Amino acid sequence: MTDIADHHRQQELNVWLQHTFNDQVFILDSLPGDASARRYHRMQLLEDDSVTARYIVMDSADEQDTMQQFITVAKLMTPAINVPTLVAQNLDKGFLILQDFGAVEFAHLLVDATPKQVNHYYQSAMQTLIDLQKISVETAKQTYQLPNYDAAMLEREMDLFSEWFIPYIDVSLDTALWDTLKTALVNTVLLQPQVIVHRDYHSRNLMQDQADLSLNHVGLGVIDFQDAVIGAYSYDLVSLVRDAYVDWSEPQVSNWIGEFWQLQQQAGLVTAASAEQFESDVNVMGVQRHLKVLGIFIRLSQRDGKDRYLADIPKVMRDLLFELEWLAVHVNDAIKQSIVPFNKWMTETVLPAYQIKFA
Repeated sequence: MTDIADHHRQQELNVWLQHTFNDQVFILDSLPGDASARRYHRMQLLEDDSVTARYIVMDSADEQDTMQQFITVAKLMTPAINVPTLVAQNLDKGFLILQDFGAVEFAHLLVDATPKQVNHYYQSAMQTLIDLQKISVETAKQTYQLPNYDAAMLEREMDLFSEWFIPYIDVSLDTALWDTLKTALVNTVLLQPQVIVHRDYHSRNLMQDQADLSLNHVGLGVIDFQDAVIGAYSYDLVSLVRDAYVDWSEPQVSNWIGEFWQLQQQAGLVTAASAEQFESDVNVMGVQRHLKVLGIFIRLSQRDGKDRYLADIPKVMRDLLFELEWLAVHVNDAIKQSIVPFNKWMTETVLPAYQIKFA
C-alpha cells in the first residue's frame, strides 16, 4: 500500500471500530507483521484511563476470501480447541475483531524453562493437537468444505524449493531426480491417515491464553489456522517438534514423536502400527514440509523484502538433511529408491553451494 492508501485504510478502520464499540475510547497499536499480507492491531478499550477490554483487530483488505476461511475454520475448531472468539466482523471491508490471548507465544514459554517445564509445555501442545485430530473429517468436508491436502497441493508446495531456493544458491536442478522424489513423497504421504491439519502448528502460532493461567496448567490458544486442510496425520506434529524457530536435539524430538503416537492410540485415533512406522511417516512428511519452507523463506526475502526469515534457514536445512539421512538408513520400501539418490545430490551438490551462500 502507498502512504495515502494506508492513511485512508486506517481512517476506515477507526470509523468502523468507533461504530462497533459505540464511540468508546480506544487505543490501537499495530503489531509486527508476519509472513502474510494481513495486518494485526491490539485494541484496548478505555474508561477513565483504565483498560476495560483488549482485542485483536485483523485487517485483511486484499484477502477477503482468507478472512471468510478464517471464520469458517474457527467455527469448525471452536468446539474442540481454544481458538479466538469472533467478536465482530465486516467482510466487505475486510475487518475482524478477535479475542486477545495476550502477547506470550509458546516460544516465549520455552525461554529459560527447565527440561521438565519444556516437556510439560510440549505435552500440552501435543494434547491440543490430539483434540484437533479428533474432529470429524466428514464434518469438516461436508459442513465446512475444508479442502483436501491433495497431490497437486503437496507438489505445488515442494516446487517452491525448485523455483526459489535452488536458483538462490545458484545450483542446476536435476529434474529427473527431483520429479522422482516428489512423486515418491506424494504417494507415501497420501497413504497416511487423514485428519484436520492446521498447516502451521508451531511455536509462533500457539499462545499462552492469559485468561487461563494457573500454576500447573498451560492454557494454549491456537491462531493462524485459516489455511487448514484435510491431510496427513503427521504434518502438524513435524511442524511442532521440528519448528523453524526452536531447536531441540534429535533424541528429544524422537521421544516426542513416540509420545504423540501413544497419545493417538489412547485417544482412539487411527495411527501407525508401531512407533517406528509413525516416526518414518513423520520424517517423510518433514521432508515435504522443509523443502517447502526453504522455498518460502527465500521467496519472502526475494519477492516480499522480508529478509528476517533468512536467519531461520540454517535450522530448516539441518532438519531436512537429518530427515533425508534418517530415511535413507531406516526405510526399506519403495521411497528409499528415491530418497537415497536425492540425499546424495543434496549432500554433494546442494550443501556446498548452500554453505557458500550462507557463510
